[in-house]
Amino acid sequence: MKRFKWVVEFEVTENWVADGFNIDQRRAFNMIESALPFASGAEFKATVIKAPDAKLIRTTQGYTN
Repeated sequence: MKRFKWVVEFEVTENWVADGFNIDQRRAFNMIESALPFASGAEFKATVIKAPDAKLIRTTQGYTN
């Protein structure tokens, strides 16, 4: 089956990250699944192409490790 590709980039301010915002593979999949409610998992996939460093996210969210 031929697939078509979209690369989606999100930019959010630091306060969003501090409040817990983060996009991982599961969340990206859930966002697409929500936008395409009648599609089956075999008909689409979601992949995070670019993300901030995980350590930076944890630090911004107030975690020390």
